[in-house]
Amino acid sequence: MKSVTILYRNNTNLNAIAFIKANLEEIFGQYAEFSNIFISELNPGDKLQADAFLALDDNVFQHANDYVDDIAKVIKINRSPDRSALNQISKIPTGKTVLIVNDSYESSLSTTQSFYEVGIGHINMVAYDESLEHTGLYDQIDIAITPAESHLVPSHITNIIDIGYRKVSFETMFKLMKLLDLDISTINRNLFRHIHSIVESNSAFHSSYVFGYLKSEMLSHIVNTSKIGMVLVDSYYEPVYVNDKACRIFQNDDKTSIRIEDYIDPAILTSPDASTTPIQILGGRYFFDKYTLRLMDEVAGYYITLQDELDVELASKSMRQKGFMAKHQFKDIIHASAGMDKVIQTAKQIAQTDHTVLIRGESGTGKELIAQSIHNASYRNKYPFVAVNCAALPDNLLESELFGYEPGAFTGAQSKGKVGLFEEANHGTIFLDEIGDISPKLQTRLLRTIQERQVMKVGSERVIDIDIRLITATNKNLEAAVREGEFRSDLFFRLNVLPIVLPPLRNRKDDIIVLLQHFLGNDFKNITNEEKNILLRYDWPGNIRELENISTYYKTLSALPEYVLQQSAPDNVYAKKANIRPTVLEIIGQNTEISHGIGRNALLQQLEKRNLRISDGNLRTLLSKLEEDGLITISKGRYGTRITEKGVAALANPDKSTTEDDMPL
Repeated sequence: MKSVTILYRNNTNLNAIAFIKANLEEIFGQYAEFSNIFISELNPGDKLQADAFLALDDNVFQHANDYVDDIAKVIKINRSPDRSALNQISKIPTGKTVLIVNDSYESSLSTTQSFYEVGIGHINMVAYDESLEHTGLYDQIDIAITPAESHLVPSHITNIIDIGYRKVSFETMFKLMKLLDLDISTINRNLFRHIHSIVESNSAFHSSYVFGYLKSEMLSHIVNTSKIGMVLVDSYYEPVYVNDKACRIFQNDDKTSIRIEDYIDPAILTSPDASTTPIQILGGRYFFDKYTLRLMDEVAGYYITLQDELDVELASKSMRQKGFMAKHQFKDIIHASAGMDKVIQTAKQIAQTDHTVLIRGESGTGKELIAQSIHNASYRNKYPFVAVNCAALPDNLLESELFGYEPGAFTGAQSKGKVGLFEEANHGTIFLDEIGDISPKLQTRLLRTIQERQVMKVGSERVIDIDIRLITATNKNLEAAVREGEFRSDLFFRLNVLPIVLPPLRNRKDDIIVLLQHFLGNDFKNITNEEKNILLRYDWPGNIRELENISTYYKTLSALPEYVLQQSAPDNVYAKKANIRPTVLEIIGQNTEISHGIGRNALLQQLEKRNLRISDGNLRTLLSKLEEDGLITISKGRYGTRITEKGVAALANPDKSTTEDDMPL
């Protein structure tokens, strides 16, 4: 049991002292023992011993350092009125001046501020200072509010609203719970009740605590059903969280006393390389994995998983038989573009978590490749990866495939029933591709599955707990589908926890050549530079899948498909047909002034207006040729490109100098 000492100036208000002690005991119950100490009764040099100290006010807090062994153990008590007081105060007429009376001016001021902070503004509140009573300052006030200090109210005031002693604030209770390391369900339940019984202004802190606790409880429920031992440690390998399975592995029910290095060799624990062989822990053999958790560039801690060797072997055998395997890893993703590199780095970070992922991108961009890589980089990599194409199956069939069914659930059902794919993926990952195509009925069932982490077979009334990581993918605009009522907004937000957006191939053209080399293999040496340029200019509506198909076509017929050649005709073909050389010279002449010429970007825009297309590189080549022929001058800055006298003459008398169709652009 933890020991807590409450420090007071003196014992002049024993009723309030007893109330505070009882209030604390109501929250911490059998987990902490509280005792009262009065500063006025201590001798110089006295040192107090306890797990924590509570100081009643600022004055006591300042003197605490003289008597405690560690000032870090001292928490100043803040106090809050009981919520029932609001109802009484709300009945006071608007605009009325009211005296707030407590056992000191500081306490009266604190109580006044707490009422103002929670929005009580219809009355004028004055904090009572006993030293000013003789001045007549309070003679016109006929209502007083006091927290069980009626005997201190000036005698001429008969209308007294006694709101009872103020309770210890939620913030103080929370700090004490953390200092004593008593963040347990019983005390959190008591704090929940306490929040709703007091008046405090810090509603944001209250909400953050409530939401954080609920989230923690939900995650604990999920991880404690897992067959995997999970340990979260800080950067010094001190445990922050240990799930039930890990406690059983360590044979220790007291999570606060577990020292990881007592069970795992420090050399293995701190090694940057993953262990490929099982390690021994108290007679059992477990696969050990460690994942680094970072806050920006700083290591914040590590996530450790322990998987029973026998469980892994059985799961691997079953996975191989059923084909529930993820073949690809991040190293398999062929790319050279910065955009794709950023996607992969983000996905690697996401793989270290257990949150739901939504992968978005056009068809053929490699969404399943990313999903498999995330699974293989996660602690679930030794368990099934189940991929489902939601658009490939009719609604009823997809439901029975996902959730399974009982014997005789419908006409044509197998006599033994069927295990659903959610169950098959237990402890692993389920990947739902084309999630935007599922029906409203399935959207509702999926939402419940995500929320509860439970499934119910078709034709059954029994729920089955599942422990899975959910990854989904779509090429649809789900936001638009939500607006049009085709996709549930609550499901969308459940799925869109960790979004990954894959750029289309036309936006990462640095990847085209490296992918082409991968798909063509030895045949890559046969492709010409002109053919490469054609592929670089192509828009790739089918993305990587289309590039793979075109590579197959090229390996078979030693040529690019006709439709690619037509769409990607090089700009010099258009240039020759349009006799672009004199047109470029004409535009330069029209924009030549004494002080400036025309820039290359402006020149490209002028050509676009005339429906003429030329690449920036080919325009550079053309301008260089014109300069070489003495028709223009090219300068940096605002002078730009200007026509020469020879160029003006060439425009006036066009000849071969302005119409060289055979000129390489």
